[in-house]
Formats: sequence, C-alpha cells, structure tokens
Amino acid sequence: MAKKPYCEGDLFCGVNEPRDTKEMSDLEKKHTPVIDCPEILKKGSCNEVTVEVGKLMPHPNETGHFIQWVELYADDTFLGRADLTAILTCPRVKFCINLGHAHEELRAFVRCNLHGLWQGTKKVKVE
Repeated sequence: MAKKPYCEGDLFCGVNEPRDTKEMSDLEKKHTPVIDCPEILKKGSCNEVTVEVGKLMPHPNETGHFIQWVELYADDTFLGRADLTAILTCPRVKFCINLGHAHEELRAFVRCNLHGLWQGTKKVKVE
C-alpha cells in the first residue's frame, strides 16, 4: 500500500510518515519516531519498547520547537502516552508493555508543535 501524500503541504492535516523510508528528507528524519524493541515479544511478560524522535537526525528541543508527546499502540490498541516539555525533557521514551494476545505491529505517534503529527511503525510477533 502506497503512503498517503502530505495534505497539499499542510503538515497539520492527518498523520505524517515518510514517503520513502530509504530516501527520507531531513524533515522526515527529524520527526519520524523510531521504535526499538525485539521483533518477538514475550506474551504475558514485560517487554521494553523505546520510542525515540531524532534518532535519524536530531530534532530541536527548544521553547519554540519541540516534541509535545509520544503515544504507543499495538495495532489499534492504546498502550501508553508520555507528555514532554521543551528543553527539560528529551523525546526518548521507554514503555514496558505486557501483551496478552497476538499483535502484528507497534505504532508510535508523536506531535511536534511546529510540524504536526508523525507516525513510525515496527512489525512484531507476540509469542
């Protein structure tokens, strides 16, 4: 399935994600959340998942430009949210998740105060 285009250049219209993950623009590198965890998650156990913005290219963290929050989902199931502040917090969040049934994908959403909502994904198996 092809990635949807930005809404006529409006970053606040819908969810932004890289058009081509192999050739990302600087804007995409700065804003796309990267999910770090094992590809196989243990069912019924605590699994650590880290979501980081700016891993591919540093994202500003100043009063006028920062990541406001990070959310994590397993498919469409909400798992958690971390609210962040400018300067005093870094856009790197660790979640400990305990999944009781099969899921195929983790999805992270982040919101930049200047560039809107961004999504990153990672395929996983729960065994």
